[in-house]
Amino acid sequence: MVIVDRDGSLTRRRFLSGLALLGAAPLWHGTDSWAWLQAPAPSAFTGDDVELAHRLLSRPDDILSQGTPQAQPDLYDTIVVGGGISGLVAAYRLRGSRVLLLERDAEIGGVSKRGSWQGIEYALGAAYILDPDPDSEDSREKIGFELLDELDLRKRDEDLSQDRRLQRRLSGDANHCVFSRIRVVPEAEVYTRRNRRFFEGVLDSDAYPSVPATDEALVEALDRVSFKAFLKDTALQQDVYGTAVGAISRIGWEAIEYYCWGAFGTSATETSAYHGLNFFAAEFGDLLVYPGGNAFIARRLGERIRRDNPGAIRTGVWTLRIERQGESFAVTTWQSGSLYRYRARSVIFAAPLFLAPTLVPSLPAPQRQAIATFDYRSYVVANVLLRRSANAIFASPAFRAGYELTRVHGVDVDVTTPQEISTSKVYSDAILADFAMGRHPTHAVLTVYRPYPYESGRPDLLERSYADLEREIRREVVAGLGPHGLRAGDIEGVQLCRWGHPMLVTRPGQMADGTLRAASRPQPGLYFAHTDVMGAPAYENALAAAHDAVDAVRAFLKGPE
Repeated sequence: MVIVDRDGSLTRRRFLSGLALLGAAPLWHGTDSWAWLQAPAPSAFTGDDVELAHRLLSRPDDILSQGTPQAQPDLYDTIVVGGGISGLVAAYRLRGSRVLLLERDAEIGGVSKRGSWQGIEYALGAAYILDPDPDSEDSREKIGFELLDELDLRKRDEDLSQDRRLQRRLSGDANHCVFSRIRVVPEAEVYTRRNRRFFEGVLDSDAYPSVPATDEALVEALDRVSFKAFLKDTALQQDVYGTAVGAISRIGWEAIEYYCWGAFGTSATETSAYHGLNFFAAEFGDLLVYPGGNAFIARRLGERIRRDNPGAIRTGVWTLRIERQGESFAVTTWQSGSLYRYRARSVIFAAPLFLAPTLVPSLPAPQRQAIATFDYRSYVVANVLLRRSANAIFASPAFRAGYELTRVHGVDVDVTTPQEISTSKVYSDAILADFAMGRHPTHAVLTVYRPYPYESGRPDLLERSYADLEREIRREVVAGLGPHGLRAGDIEGVQLCRWGHPMLVTRPGQMADGTLRAASRPQPGLYFAHTDVMGAPAYENALAAAHDAVDAVRAFLKGPE
């Protein structure tokens, strides 16, 4: 989630971020023929095409040696490599120029993609954003609101509490349900009033850890320690904020650990206190939710780009090489078995930074060394398709009003490793997909986030079959929610989306020691725009990186005064 600090720097928020179909009518209205389409039969993972990615990107020279690229005649002002939120925002802002966005997938959005079943739009990745304040003193937050306003996705003073035709809704404390297999856990048992006051104070503080960071002393104080270590260090809390968080309950520690799994793909011990506080304190504001998650925003961006600049987006295009040739750049791609070469005066690299050393031969050694220290974590999003509505399944008002559902297990996270918990309990975070639209009258979709928050998580995921993962999701969904009303027979199917490298580990010290800055160092005409640039995965970081890259491109193309 993002908040913007008073000094004008953008602050961040949690990873799960949302949107889907356009129009004003409720998505499941019986007269809408498209609203009742069934999801595809579960047979293969959606998400990253791991096999093709490894074949093309692990040894691109082998692919490039297979033929001569077909030269494309146009000279573009800017080529944007990558069609996630950063790339789309960059292309949107540059749509009045000769811009070309190249996206490897068939659909734009990066991790902001969506599926549909029985008229319910569900997220395949990022699920929500922070609701930006149009009157914020922070210029970046105002820019965030203005972008949504331009896209007709948020309007000043609109009432989102009742009118579901707007296809957006705010989620707050009343919509966050913490539960165990025995009961709904009251909020006061998770965080005390003192805990809440501390985090609310951080959120309102001049020492809020904003992203991009502007206070070097604050970075030095918070980024070199883990989030867990900070929350146990009363003296450091007092030194930075003049107050302390107080004792955190065992359930509270468990909830914080699972929060880090969902937000960062890793544990509270591996998460920088700077980024941990930036995300977690921002949780005490409102979330803005669209049907199907942030794919709604991605689709609208794509629509507006194509409307104003037809042909500016090309999908199914894998970038294999970015090279400077004289006064321009050559971008060589693989498309359906053939090689192509595009030319541009500038390039925005809007893909994960770990790909840059392979795709950009001119990357200097210090930048390569910085990127080599990065670690990434994988996760699966399982959309559980349910034959009954949420209101029919759940009797508890907390579930019926719920959007975010956090499952706790009574585990002592100080003595039980993330791998042990993740392997046995499978998931901690879930959302009810029809929250923004209003409850569907006959069906529901439960979007379950299954992270692999430990070092060997990615190979563990890649060796698992679809059937194995579906089986464990079914087992643990019934184990966790069965006591609250869900029956095994309610499950129509499970749609699995697998993401291989989506989340950069926010290692303590990564910002303070200069690694992030070195890893994203631009060259004249070549700029980087991705959440990796900001050090943590979230919509707001993607937005900030895109705006910075566009400003740099415009200055470069304009030339010296």
